[in-house]
Amino acid sequence: CSLSPGRASGLMFSLLLRLVLARASGAAACPSGTTRVDTFAAEGTLWSACEDLQTPGGGLTLVPAADGVEAVHLPKTYEPYAPKPDSEYYLGLGKRRVLDAKWDMLGDALLHSCDGATRTSGLCEVTWARVESAIPVMRYSRGNRQASGNNMMCSPYSPESGVRTFTGSRSASVDATFSDHADDCTDNGFPRPQGYVMNLTAIANGEPPIPPDGWFKYVNFSAMAEGLLGQPSPNLVFYFPLLPQNFSAYGGSRYWTMVASPRPDMQGGREQDVWFRFQQLRCSGARLAPPCELVGTPQYYDTYWFSNSPITDRWIRPELKANASGFYGNLLAVKRYWDRELAAEGMMALSLPDTAGTNGSWLTDQALFSMVRSMISRDDTWHPRYGVLPGYGVSLQDGFQDTFTSTATAALEWGMFPYARGVIDNWLRYYTRDNGMITYRAEELAQSGRMLTIYALYRDYTGDAQLLLHHFGRIRAHAQWLLYRFGNALRNFPDPSDPRHGIIAGGDEGDTFVAFYERWGDQPQGHKYSCHANVYRGFLDLGRVLREIGEESGREDVAAHASELLAAAPKMLAALEASLAKTVVPTSNPRAPRCVPTGADPLDAVDPGPPHARQGCLGDFRGYPELMYSGALTAELADDLFNHLMYGNASALSTRPMTLGCTGYNAKQSTYTAYGMAYGLLVYDMVERFLLHYFGMSAHTYTRGSWTTPEATHPDRDIGSTDYVAAGVHTAPTYLKWMHVFEEPDSRTVWLGKAVPREWLTPGAAPVVVRSSPTRYGRVGFTLRAAATAAGGYTVFANVSLPGSYVGARGPPGGLRLRLGAPRRGGRGGG
Repeated sequence: CSLSPGRASGLMFSLLLRLVLARASGAAACPSGTTRVDTFAAEGTLWSACEDLQTPGGGLTLVPAADGVEAVHLPKTYEPYAPKPDSEYYLGLGKRRVLDAKWDMLGDALLHSCDGATRTSGLCEVTWARVESAIPVMRYSRGNRQASGNNMMCSPYSPESGVRTFTGSRSASVDATFSDHADDCTDNGFPRPQGYVMNLTAIANGEPPIPPDGWFKYVNFSAMAEGLLGQPSPNLVFYFPLLPQNFSAYGGSRYWTMVASPRPDMQGGREQDVWFRFQQLRCSGARLAPPCELVGTPQYYDTYWFSNSPITDRWIRPELKANASGFYGNLLAVKRYWDRELAAEGMMALSLPDTAGTNGSWLTDQALFSMVRSMISRDDTWHPRYGVLPGYGVSLQDGFQDTFTSTATAALEWGMFPYARGVIDNWLRYYTRDNGMITYRAEELAQSGRMLTIYALYRDYTGDAQLLLHHFGRIRAHAQWLLYRFGNALRNFPDPSDPRHGIIAGGDEGDTFVAFYERWGDQPQGHKYSCHANVYRGFLDLGRVLREIGEESGREDVAAHASELLAAAPKMLAALEASLAKTVVPTSNPRAPRCVPTGADPLDAVDPGPPHARQGCLGDFRGYPELMYSGALTAELADDLFNHLMYGNASALSTRPMTLGCTGYNAKQSTYTAYGMAYGLLVYDMVERFLLHYFGMSAHTYTRGSWTTPEATHPDRDIGSTDYVAAGVHTAPTYLKWMHVFEEPDSRTVWLGKAVPREWLTPGAAPVVVRSSPTRYGRVGFTLRAAATAAGGYTVFANVSLPGSYVGARGPPGGLRLRLGAPRRGGRGGG
């Protein structure tokens, strides 16, 4: 017989469970080093659940009894919230000193403290491990830190949501969200780990009940950890170490684990079902050191607390209780589902070295899981959500432009063309209006420019012109709206000597819309270089693609619109260059000698500060990365921009503009606005700065064990991170793609290995392997392997696979370049 996970008949579960127990002596043998924690029936056969209990991150192997059925191994991760005290972080500079600094002290130390700097830049090439050591692991996600038991850290009724992470499926409309303590943040009725499971289990085992105010003496919350089971499947794991109790003479250590496994496909259901497993383990050694064994039997719950109980049968008939077959059957279904979904995407594949400084396998896992998290963040498969509930999952945030641009970019860069097509089609169908405006509360002109670039990139990567033709009316209306704004910029400031001449005026951040309609005339719209430059780039990219589509399809209207865009683009670039020549101002700071302002507006005559402070040179955490995204600056201006963000704020602002090469508000690292900084640093070949930025985002803006991205995180880990945002989860996959395959926007040169760490090209390291990476000219692949020579040197062997489209006129106009970074000899090379 065969059982489906989730909502199979409870009676059938019970009958099969009895069958399994009756035949337990004949169950499949477990692999060496694992313990059979349960047996179950699923997929028409009997299985043993075999788990490595000797380490908290020990994997789970599901072994079938039937011949011809393969065992399924699900790796498990274990990442403590606080693996080391704060004193061991901050690069030895001192926590208070770093946090009080108004400039990027950590980033500066990483780029300049090494035994051998890069000859071309004079900067250190950092490793991930070195950057990770700069800031502690993210441990607090807001909410009530004093809550315990049945008083939860998070709540849908509280202004501070306290969500740490979540799980879910593509098809549901809501997700299952959890706090740092694994509380049920949406109050769905999940089994509460402390007040329900642990407390009632203690009573059932003859231990004293835990009083409401006694949980901080029972659970060691500061030693909690999180992880994933079977990633990229979105199964969450939480670890609860217990403190020694005065009623017990046991001298070892105990801990609970909670696994939350979502039903993989809700098939139209709006709510998200979740299967839970709770296990208590006892270890002979202190701090969870082996040997360890299971205490009692595992407890299983199907979404709700009343689906099982450790102490009573009053809630549900015994034969209908949640059980092992339901839980493990769901684990199998989750794995099967995501194996199929990801295979259908046809994405690029990476195999990267695991070196001491930078673990390429870990970066690849993080990137892939980020795409899964992106997919489950969406509502009913395709509709966008900025976050989850409680938090930024409120419907008013659905049309936030950054969610679309970051998702579509990451999907395209990873070669996930079905996902990219669905996201773009949904955006043009439901979130772009017939008049070209966006279904959101305010404009974001820089992101509107990015949209045009994304439409062009979609056609270049996929060859699919039909999607753009189908939505051509709305695409054209959106672009013509931006053309109208450019025309206004020329008409409103006709004097070419005015820096505002030809610079588009408008907003770059949706949250600032109130200021404009409430204070019209008193609060004029600014002339942001980031908005102007990204619209310029969008006109250039989309104009080129529409010209080709118009010629191929015989559509005169498409060709005519392409001509409009291509005629405006050079005028916009000329206006940008002329304006910047008038507004870049010198400073008195030798480490940041020039300021590239955020816009073309005149100095604030009321502000008594120095010109470079009044010109808008600091604090624009969004505008500067977006300006870099356009690729429209000169290399010198890009260098000035980065240096001023890193070193320019001696006293002008109360907060630090940049941390570890990443800008952010309130001295934080912001995730949803970061992409352009990484892109621009690669455009201008600032590889050492790119690696600082990438590794800083990878290590410090994702929760370490569940890879969830808050909107912003503070380097003081006692300050809670803001809520999860889907627009921030794409940094890891996008940056990893660009590290290996990157195309310059103007020269159209395709780079292979442009920012591959030198450490990966040392003899003895595993090869760097990239397969089926998308470019505008077809999918490419390459392998890099270093080997020592008999003379004591080394050789790097490179094998590059290119499609036929790379030959002749259809290939990249700027050609193909392969970079092989020479490994450091001696020293740590920044790491």
